[in-house]
Amino acid sequence: MELRLELREGVWYPEDEGGAHRDIYAFAEQGQAPQSSGPLIRILQGTQIHASIRNALPTAAKVYGLHRHPGDAKDSVSIAPGESRDVQFVAGEPGTYMYWAATSDHSLDTRELAETMLSGAFVVDPPGATPNDRIFVLSLWGKDFFAADGVEIASINGKAWPFDERVIYKTGETIHWRVINPTVSSHAMHLHGFFFNVDGVGDGEHYERYSEDQRRKAVTEFIDVGHVFDMTWTPDRAGNWLFHCHMVVHMSPPECLHPPVPEPAVYSPEHEHGSPMGSLVIGITVLPNSNSAAAPVATNAARKLQLVISENPAKIPLYRLEVKDPSAPPPATPAPGATASPVWLGPPIILTRGETTDIEVTNQTTQPTTIHWHGMEIESYYDGVAGWTGTNDKLSPAIPPGSSFIARMTPPRAGTFIYHTHWHDPAQILNGVYGPLIVLEPGQKYFPEHDRTIVFSIGKYDPFGYLLLINGNPQPDPLQLHAGTRYRLRLINITDNFADMRVRLTSDGAPVQWKVIAKDGADLPPAQLKSSTADMFLTVGETYDVEYQAASASVATLEVWEASLPTSMVLPLKFTASK
Repeated sequence: MELRLELREGVWYPEDEGGAHRDIYAFAEQGQAPQSSGPLIRILQGTQIHASIRNALPTAAKVYGLHRHPGDAKDSVSIAPGESRDVQFVAGEPGTYMYWAATSDHSLDTRELAETMLSGAFVVDPPGATPNDRIFVLSLWGKDFFAADGVEIASINGKAWPFDERVIYKTGETIHWRVINPTVSSHAMHLHGFFFNVDGVGDGEHYERYSEDQRRKAVTEFIDVGHVFDMTWTPDRAGNWLFHCHMVVHMSPPECLHPPVPEPAVYSPEHEHGSPMGSLVIGITVLPNSNSAAAPVATNAARKLQLVISENPAKIPLYRLEVKDPSAPPPATPAPGATASPVWLGPPIILTRGETTDIEVTNQTTQPTTIHWHGMEIESYYDGVAGWTGTNDKLSPAIPPGSSFIARMTPPRAGTFIYHTHWHDPAQILNGVYGPLIVLEPGQKYFPEHDRTIVFSIGKYDPFGYLLLINGNPQPDPLQLHAGTRYRLRLINITDNFADMRVRLTSDGAPVQWKVIAKDGADLPPAQLKSSTADMFLTVGETYDVEYQAASASVATLEVWEASLPTSMVLPLKFTASK
């Protein structure tokens, strides 16, 4: 196979052609226009490749990834300005890889400005394979990414929402995607409405395709710098859906192109008809198959719940949430003069698998909102992305001040999920408009005696500024637990941008052993159930259920941290001897 590439200067339009643009460096096929991402290299295993690479840039460059896989990640080709270099190699193991370049001594995670767009997909197929997938290459142009005044423009295959590709499928269709991350940042890729199977993962040099019994189900998948993952899913409900990075900064219009506009003090219907998004977002339309059966209509009376969102008179946090259940006894009246500590967390919503439930979301604030039922397999209209989810003749609405919206759901599985705002105003996710959504098996009750939910989020806690919160508090009270009792700990990350948050449970300074039993609300298959060291990454939008039992009276520490945090946060778990 002959491959002729060039490194060239180009002009990149992340949104509409002729609109805002940036000068970049990009790969191109010789004689063709430069591309962002670079030209797709897709070959069969064992193919002999002869690649010619010409550097038409005004600076020297190093090209990585054009070699047999697996290989040496440091293997590169140095090319002076105006020089051409040839490389020859045999395509190695089947898998999803990438190639990239830098015009300095930068590594993949330190590139800036023009060189950040020098990346492309490299796929090796097994002999006789017929490609039937889509490839999504993430990109991130910017400068001083991790500084307070840093700038960045995120896109997928070179375009940012809503100017990127919209994908269209039919119900029952089996869909294969490859996701590649040559950016300086890790990401949390979330699919609305459906679970997907993670088929394989790679680090750019090595690729591992999972066996059937090791493929995990997910609705949110962490992808680190320089890594890839392959996924398969099958939609069974028509409507509009999303696939996006769950980091708020990467699902919002880039500020360097769209300076933020403050919300009006008083809402008016014309100020916003939907929730504007941008950057790493793919729109998905699923059409009904001619053989598709109509969605079943619930014939039994639906259970009724109400989620009330109001403004907090104390202003810290800005909002407070209340869940009302007409079938439950009224809550106890607080003692006279009692004051509650501020909490950035809504109450848990407890549902039952197979039980149809109507949740009326009542907005008593002065701003519009909408609620997304993260991880729930529901009809698109109730998914909660204003102006997008639903169908073209019936789109999900915003919930204006003083209005309500009823979301209907019949959970098909028990597990740990999240409800959270899907509005574009970061103030809502930073002020507690979210909470745990727990689905139990029929006949099961939620007993805190052996079932604890632990939510990680972010809030502005004066006078310290923004802090990591555990169950809505920067200094949570210790959990009082019993030794000899097996606890189910439901871990939820609903921070704004913590894609690589780490969670560790220790006792006497060393990590303990726990058993991971579910991810994103889906139980792990038996082949994946095993004790492991209690040390994991928990990306934003992800949930994990773990089991832990202390053998004797002791104190364990749940420690949480992220690279941008100056210190870690801790939640003590105090185990007393059972009576």
